[in-house]
Amino acid sequence: MICKTLSLFLQKYSRYIKGLDVIKRDNYLPIKNIGLIIIYYLKFDDMSKYLKINLLGLGMLIFILGCTKKEELKQDPNPLNSFSMTINDQLWQPSIIGTDSCSVAYCCESSAVDQIPFYKITAYKDPIYRTDGDSENIFFLQVMGVYGKGVYPISDSFGDFRSYARFVINEPGNHKIYDNSTTKETSVVRIDEMIPLEGFSFIGIRGTFTGVLFNVDNANDSIVIDNLKFTFKKINRRNYYQCPE
Repeated sequence: MICKTLSLFLQKYSRYIKGLDVIKRDNYLPIKNIGLIIIYYLKFDDMSKYLKINLLGLGMLIFILGCTKKEELKQDPNPLNSFSMTINDQLWQPSIIGTDSCSVAYCCESSAVDQIPFYKITAYKDPIYRTDGDSENIFFLQVMGVYGKGVYPISDSFGDFRSYARFVINEPGNHKIYDNSTTKETSVVRIDEMIPLEGFSFIGIRGTFTGVLFNVDNANDSIVIDNLKFTFKKINRRNYYQCPE
């Protein structure tokens, strides 16, 4: 929006500014260079003192902002994937890695064993973006035998090729592991949509999870995970870039 306003201003007063013919030929010339043109090439003899001051200020402003015509047209890509949940009624979201809103620390893997398809979702939350076993918070969700839409109980113990949910806390002085119950059906996944992915054998998924997970060292300590919503239109395994590539 700022660049568009500046562009209109420049068109109106272009007769006072040398060098704008270069700008017209090159749509991608950094607009901060326009600022330098204004500052250094004003025709001081052709304009009022008031206009001189305004154009000089404009030149300095444009140079500081450094926006470009190309940047103005650029839009942030829309993520293909999404993930969020609440833990004990508190919003929990994976870490954004660095400053790129498309790089978020969660992923989905899809595979099959003995022709039984399964999905594994992993999400990390950490102040320094760790995506390994040292991350402050880690959430695991694996669902076996996903053939289509429906409700899938999560009641196995943590391990390979099983349906489980696990939440890990690695905060300083506070290490805890919470797993789903294996004796009561307190955790379920609902798959609401199977999403064919063009050019891939994998199928994306959209669904929800609700569950109660129990501290493996203290059965009286539990957490409630609710409002967990996930969409994977991109099976990204260990690639945490959630937008189109």
